[in-house]
Amino acid sequence: MSLRYFGTDGIRGVALRSPLTLEEVSRWGVAWSQVALESGVKRLVVGWDPRSSSGPMSEAFILGVGLGLKVLVLGMAPTPAVAWNVARLSAGGEKSWGLMISASHNPPEDNGLKGFNELGEKLEEDQEQAIERAFDELPEPTTIFAPPARLDLKPYLTHLEGITLPPEFRVVIDCAHGATAEAALELFRGGEIHWLGVPADGPRINVGVGSTHLAALAATVVARKAQLGIAFDGDGDRCLLVDGTGEVVDGDQMVWLLAQDRVACGDAPHGVVGTLMTNGGLAQALGQIGIPFVRTAVGDKYLLRELAKQGWDLAAEASGHLIQKRLGPSGDGLATALSVLRAVLHRPADRRWAWTFRPWPQRLVNVMARDRKPVEACGNLLSAMAAIDARLGSGVRQVVRWSGTEPKLRLMVEAQEAAWVDEALRELETAARRDLAIT
Repeated sequence: MSLRYFGTDGIRGVALRSPLTLEEVSRWGVAWSQVALESGVKRLVVGWDPRSSSGPMSEAFILGVGLGLKVLVLGMAPTPAVAWNVARLSAGGEKSWGLMISASHNPPEDNGLKGFNELGEKLEEDQEQAIERAFDELPEPTTIFAPPARLDLKPYLTHLEGITLPPEFRVVIDCAHGATAEAALELFRGGEIHWLGVPADGPRINVGVGSTHLAALAATVVARKAQLGIAFDGDGDRCLLVDGTGEVVDGDQMVWLLAQDRVACGDAPHGVVGTLMTNGGLAQALGQIGIPFVRTAVGDKYLLRELAKQGWDLAAEASGHLIQKRLGPSGDGLATALSVLRAVLHRPADRRWAWTFRPWPQRLVNVMARDRKPVEACGNLLSAMAAIDARLGSGVRQVVRWSGTEPKLRLMVEAQEAAWVDEALRELETAARRDLAIT
């Protein structure tokens, strides 16, 4: 059974429009509560980002939950704080779930519902399907409002510990006017910190700032001669860096730094998990120091499943989602930034950036189509892929997949030589257009 409302990261769309009108959000509260109770859940931790729609949506959702679950409200908080508290409370003996009201890096007019299970990880597909069925089968909800209890954010911040930077260390931190804006002010101290994207401000969340809009951060780092810049997304579950020259340092490079730092500290990771989109240069670099690397489909829930399967604790996506299981159950931008800063400061001042791997050249082409023809039914494309593999072998990597939200076929090629990338993409695009009848 396919999912109708849930996407790769919860239910997301334009706030206060279907399926996220206030009446529907209240129905989602009833449905969530029903499925949670059937799973033996007793408590629900609720947090939200500062979007203008988040407050009304949280009230509507909690109204729908009614007396079914005990609701613990974190209020405006980063998504990882919800996940961390859920795992902590469940470990204490009373099974809990979590809900974050946020549209992550999306613009201010969007919003969404992200669910977490008792492990502090994203809900499984069968749980999402059960919630969808309950939502569709519900009559108009009639509930009794139960005032929620407040849950303090302080234990989560204490767990992260924070950092006091050396007096001469200059850094720019961009909080995207989002959910990290208050927490970051407590966690990052000392040094010379210049702030962007503060305070938390719903109408400005992710607008020209944050991890999906790095130009302002890069320009400020260069202008202020800072050592580095840090950018969070709107809900704080990921971050990206720019170095002192304004160049972007993505999640692949950050996890490589953390792996090297752990090796230097005598605590080498047993392995690292990445996705189909992880740069081949990272896999090559990890192999050279004896650290295994495996790939999953794109999405942090797949990373978490693979970590559990392998018994490892470190995973990353290039987009800035880094999972350090020893620090929390989910991707956490604040934890990532703190870990990266500590690793950078462990290095001699004149070698703080002498650790990056050489990325393999990579390029992505999107082919718009009228219909989604399964890749396995695209004979010309499959033949082209096989020919490229036979000719270039392990020196090239191809990823072909449909977009999760649009009729757009994504063709990605990565190779040790840039000329191979261009050559292979030309062949793939020609074949795909022939299969999809695009002139």
